[in-house]
Amino acid sequence: MKTAFVEEAKTSGKQRLLLTAAVSAGKGTIDGSYNVESLGKNFDLLFLMSYDLHGSWEKNVDLHGKLHPTKGEVSGVGIFNTEFAADYWASKGMPKQKIIIGIPMYARGWTLDNPSETAIGAAASRPSSASKTNPAGGTASYWEICKYLKEGGKETVHQEGVGAYMVKGDQWYGYDNEETIRIKMKWLKEKGYGGAFIWALDFDDFTGKSCGKGPYPLLNAISSELGNRFIFWMKNSTISSLIDASQENVRYISQNLEVE
Repeated sequence: MKTAFVEEAKTSGKQRLLLTAAVSAGKGTIDGSYNVESLGKNFDLLFLMSYDLHGSWEKNVDLHGKLHPTKGEVSGVGIFNTEFAADYWASKGMPKQKIIIGIPMYARGWTLDNPSETAIGAAASRPSSASKTNPAGGTASYWEICKYLKEGGKETVHQEGVGAYMVKGDQWYGYDNEETIRIKMKWLKEKGYGGAFIWALDFDDFTGKSCGKGPYPLLNAISSELGNRFIFWMKNSTISSLIDASQENVRYISQNLEVE
């Protein structure tokens, strides 16, 4: 496929199309599904889906996109975190500058069995209640989280794992906020990873009214750390494979990408 892209660029006189893939952050899937050496040689970018590592299919609460492992983990102990996933891909031969870290703009939630037990690992046998963005329950957008906080929810920033969670009654949601996103951006720059992408733009506070911090507070947190000079706006790009048309998502990449 890359050869075809090269030939197309020669005939069209345009810059070569990028060869990209969205890939799993789960160790078992990485080991069983990918030829990492081949991907590293042939693909321009890999979008690491470093979220949904935990969710209401499990019976214990946890941060689904956390950066580091934490105490209290019940499933995926030590490996269901962004740092492990990114480092594991790199250890198997994927160049770090080609790995783009996924940042969720939504929460995964549970209904606590005991509302007084809220730490990571607390028992929760059911998904969180229905939200406007998910009538089935189990998730909520960041703008909805801001509304829940205004209604009395209590937010805790988990320093060890780098993630946030909110408790409102028996409802428990794990997510990223501006603070944890900035920490993640500093981390990926220090580690030499290629940049960040988001899922999904419409889950951020796009009106600026829910969180009271202006439109797109999470996206702005990414931009503040990565710098506008190194951000590619993909919505109207010819790289159509990077855009989910149903959501009109926008990915942000923090690198000077030179196509071979």
